[in-house]
Amino acid sequence: MAGVAGPMLRTRRAAGARLLVGLLVGEIAAGVLLAVPAFLAGEGLRALFGLQARLWAVAAVCVFFGVADLMDRTPRTWRQVPEELIDKLPPGSLGLVWGFDLGLLFTTQKAVSLIWVAIAATVLLNPVLAAAVIVGAAVTASMMVMAYSLWWRPGASHPAAWRLRGRQARQGSGAAILVLFVLTAVQAWHA
Repeated sequence: MAGVAGPMLRTRRAAGARLLVGLLVGEIAAGVLLAVPAFLAGEGLRALFGLQARLWAVAAVCVFFGVADLMDRTPRTWRQVPEELIDKLPPGSLGLVWGFDLGLLFTTQKAVSLIWVAIAATVLLNPVLAAAVIVGAAVTASMMVMAYSLWWRPGASHPAAWRLRGRQARQGSGAAILVLFVLTAVQAWHA
């Protein structure tokens, strides 16, 4: 994403800005679309299960995703946004399509599982917050792409370094998620 937006911002500033604005709008739209079923599912789960059961469910989610990250097996779709659209769509529309795709969360790669834990925990424990977390995750992702695009330099990205950083991020994520598991399990035990 930044590999497209960064060069575009340097050679065609207005086009790059339209791409990034489209990206933000698309991510927000997808986030809002996902927020509705997340809220409804959360309200349904709250009606069906007591707090203790929902806390144990969050603890189980934490174990699953924490171990997955520590084993370098973060669950994700091995897919990126469709690059063939670069030559077919104007920058604003391209950003909108890519942003919507990214904002759907389940359709592209994820580096760590923290987003899945945050969504599961908020759906199970606070459905109103779940809607905000989903939209917030979309906005945060878009802002990160914007920041990276502004700092992007040709040749500055080394695949081996990115793989190492990704592995380190997954290790940190896995450890943090397992700490959340312990805290949630203690809370569930006393609920």
